[in-house]
Amino acid sequence: MKKNLRTFLTLIVLTVLLFGQPVSGRAAAPELQIYYAGPADGVRQALSLIPGAALTESPEQAGVLVLNGALPDPAALSALRQAGVGVLLILGPELRQGDVQDVLGVPLIISPAEEAVTLTSVKGAAAPLLTGIDWNSAPQIRERGQTQTPVSSVIPLVAGYEDASWLLWQAGSNYIFNAYLGDANKPFQEWAYFNYLIYHLTLSAAGRFPLSFADYPASPVPHSAERVGLMLIMAGLLATAGAAFVLVRRYSLAHPELLDALTSGPAPAAPESPAETPAETPKTVEDDWDEVGFHRPLGGFMLAFMLGVVMFVPLIIYNSYILPTFILPSAQALGIWGRVTQFFNVVWLFLDMGTSMAFIKFFAQYRVHEPRKAIQFGQVFVWWQALSGAVQVAVVVLIAGTYLPQTAYALYTWSVIIHTLIQLPGFYQVFRHGLMAWQRFDYAQIVIIGTNLILPIVAQLAVVPLMVAWGGSAPVFGPALGGLFGLGLAAYLVELLTFAAGWLLYRRLGYRARLLFLAHFDWQTVVQSFRFGVFEMLGSFFWGAGQALEIVITQTRLFNYTEIWGNWGLAQNFVFAFNAVATLYDNVMPSISEAIANGRVKLSQYYAAVSYKWGGLVSAFIGAVLLAVADRFILGALGSEFERAAAYAVPLIIWGAIQYLSWIGDNVQLGSNRPVIKASMVFAEQVVRILLALALVARFQINGLIIAYFVGLLAKGISAYFINDRLCYPQKFYFWQSAAAPLLAGGLHFLILRYVTGLIWQNDQLTSILIFLIGILFSYPLYAFLYGLVGGWDDATLQELEHAARLAGFMRGMAWLFWAATALGARLSPLHNRFPITIRSEAMTEAALLTQERVSIN
Repeated sequence: MKKNLRTFLTLIVLTVLLFGQPVSGRAAAPELQIYYAGPADGVRQALSLIPGAALTESPEQAGVLVLNGALPDPAALSALRQAGVGVLLILGPELRQGDVQDVLGVPLIISPAEEAVTLTSVKGAAAPLLTGIDWNSAPQIRERGQTQTPVSSVIPLVAGYEDASWLLWQAGSNYIFNAYLGDANKPFQEWAYFNYLIYHLTLSAAGRFPLSFADYPASPVPHSAERVGLMLIMAGLLATAGAAFVLVRRYSLAHPELLDALTSGPAPAAPESPAETPAETPKTVEDDWDEVGFHRPLGGFMLAFMLGVVMFVPLIIYNSYILPTFILPSAQALGIWGRVTQFFNVVWLFLDMGTSMAFIKFFAQYRVHEPRKAIQFGQVFVWWQALSGAVQVAVVVLIAGTYLPQTAYALYTWSVIIHTLIQLPGFYQVFRHGLMAWQRFDYAQIVIIGTNLILPIVAQLAVVPLMVAWGGSAPVFGPALGGLFGLGLAAYLVELLTFAAGWLLYRRLGYRARLLFLAHFDWQTVVQSFRFGVFEMLGSFFWGAGQALEIVITQTRLFNYTEIWGNWGLAQNFVFAFNAVATLYDNVMPSISEAIANGRVKLSQYYAAVSYKWGGLVSAFIGAVLLAVADRFILGALGSEFERAAAYAVPLIIWGAIQYLSWIGDNVQLGSNRPVIKASMVFAEQVVRILLALALVARFQINGLIIAYFVGLLAKGISAYFINDRLCYPQKFYFWQSAAAPLLAGGLHFLILRYVTGLIWQNDQLTSILIFLIGILFSYPLYAFLYGLVGGWDDATLQELEHAARLAGFMRGMAWLFWAATALGARLSPLHNRFPITIRSEAMTEAALLTQERVSIN
């Protein structure tokens, strides 16, 4: 113990010595006197942050002149410039061309401009300013003065990407910035590099050598004191996580009897069979959830689907209008956060090692006969997240705090560090996964919807405005970076609230939450969890790698990449609506695991068959709605400049409507404990897509990418059916209920909705939102009726839907309306019961037997 303590203290001392020393070049230089003329804007604030500098009201005493849209005495300023005093001139709308020429000593033609231009460093120009600042991250410039001069000795440094017009240039020791500041170009003044830009230009004009961005004391990156603090916190974190595991492990091994009580009270006795349930004691919702069958995953899906129908339009309005307009009006902050989360979502997915999915899969499998073992997979998840999470955070914070500020990604440093805190302690999603493992899909979907849809809005409204205000009072950061930090803190708050909500629901069901945080598991359980989880993770990793390669290919082979990709990304947003179908398959996976691991092949076969049915049913509805209204919504809400997005939306919506074929294959493989097949097939799909993109994009442009999407997805989805039939268990596909009826109902629904919304749409924002609302929220009973009318049901599956609607929690009313509308269509249909799912009777017999076999828990 003493040896460990000495080692720990030695590490702290070395950390302090390494990171606590003053940075070379920070010794106080002789005071620099700066004469400033101009408004009290971001420039004046940036000057106040320069170490060893002071503002003077006398130009004769100044070592450098900073003139921000103002020339109070052009003749005197010109004389000082001729005497060797450096000048930083920022153009302004009130400056006269003759005065500017006199002060700079350079003949000029200045003309105003307002169209947006993107900043880029001039090719061939060599200056520390160009390598020390990531100009690709700069916001666009609008109001500015365009300059022309016959003098060949001037050096352009930064220009507009669109028109090559100069934005920053050098004349001798003087620097000229053409953009207007003051009340103009506010986003540029909130740029993370803005303070450093003014500092660098000022010192360069004064003939001094600026520090690098990482060493500049007012740059928004960790400096010596912050780095030391972060390293000490990380060392303490690692020590705490390790000590906690040792203590909990000892306690758990000393008390194995704790695994004998998974609930806080006796579990309700399951009926021996549905037929033997006493008539005088009607089944409760809890009884329904206790019985094995497709009604459980379907009930959870109905809750999620109906709530998604209600929330879809408000979420679009919040994310597309309220957040960027009122909460955080900074595209650069939102863009930085989006890049950070996109990158780290893949990283965290990889480092999760599939332990979350292994928890759900093996808990459902062992719950039937070995509940003591089942809970141990949850314990593996918790302690892997706690221990590896501490290491992950320490490593990322170390890299972000020391290396990242020295790179072109320096402005991401604090956002990376704040986002990384989400991994502390790393197991905030444990109750969400626990509820899925218990197959209480109603409560699980409440937590999932809260995490993904509702809690982010609540947290952002509570935190982001406060952090924007804080940034406004902290000149080093500014309101944009303050809001960026607010997004990170809000994300952590969402994780914390998810944990609290999950804990309350888990406890409400009577499950013992503390068992998940003990450590009874043995080495065999750990190996089994990772043997499954690693391959499950690889499938997702291959998909992420394919997306990254797709970006590389399109950047190099797609003309007008930026504008096209902006339209493509906007059109892809509508495809996310099909993720509602994925919710059902996430529910089905543990049900398949429970059935197939216990020898119930017909029940497993039925789960896959009705998954195809519901995939076709729901995808046809979403596809019909989006095809009817998406293009009009884009054009009316966003304008004619997004015409290409409206065109791209059509093939992407069709592509999204067939994704369910692939998702079913994935979950059959995972439920059957064949994650290697899933990883292999995802890899093959990405190879097909990337090879086709390489071959087709250069020739057919964006259409080549669309072809690659369709071929890759269809090849995987169709082949998965036959591979699963051979290697997992026999598959069944009922054509009429799963394909013909959805296509007929979807086609009729599209024609009706297209006609009705066409009468309403006026090519403006209001009617565009209105037709979207009608299509998503108010037309689903019509589609349900049409699906029943074209023979999409038999009596047994329609009764199963009614059963599931009772399990839809607080969305039971909307789920019941869906059932009632489709039951009416079925009653009127001449095709009803003509195309039944014939294996259901045998599957339900196996479900009843499996319910009886389950070991009682207390």
